[in-house]
Amino acid sequence: MTMTRPVLRREGTTRGGRPYVIRPSQDADAPGLAALIDAVAGEGELIAAVPGEPDTIEQSSRLVSIVLEGGLTLTLEVDGVPQGHVMVQRRAGGHYAHVGEIAILVSNEQRGAGLGRLLMETAIEWGRVVGLAKLSLRVFPDNRRAIALYRSLGFQDEGLVRGEVRMPSGDRDMLLMGLALSGPGSARPPAILQNE
Repeated sequence: MTMTRPVLRREGTTRGGRPYVIRPSQDADAPGLAALIDAVAGEGELIAAVPGEPDTIEQSSRLVSIVLEGGLTLTLEVDGVPQGHVMVQRRAGGHYAHVGEIAILVSNEQRGAGLGRLLMETAIEWGRVVGLAKLSLRVFPDNRRAIALYRSLGFQDEGLVRGEVRMPSGDRDMLLMGLALSGPGSARPPAILQNE
């Protein structure tokens, strides 16, 4: 029996004519990803981070640990500069290892260009191929744009966790969303991914 391998590298051209590549993250990506987190955090409370918080060493160790624990981390580069990141962290323990926690980050400059969707579709395909039964994520309830993307990919609302994240503005709720990859309630597999 031949085992299918997920396609983790995608290349193309943005709608604006700039070359992009999605590929497995490398240790050398850590400074660029820390800067990306810092930039998105500076836009307001879209993510659970504040400006000045990311640290290159911490980011580097996180990339390594996610992969060592059987997870996935992909970097989106546009013109050779990190502009997005998606990661799937497997839950620990025999009763939870069938679920992956997915998180995505895309620079303001690249939002709305379809690259975030491509990152998510690549991670979802990976989850199916490696045998995960479910992907779950957390998002601020007022992040309508992100929620619309997740719902369009088949994620469903699973509940609201009150006061889950402590931000400078106060404690924030998080919306839990999930996507069944196998078994009852699983969403149809996404169409074959095409470059833009």
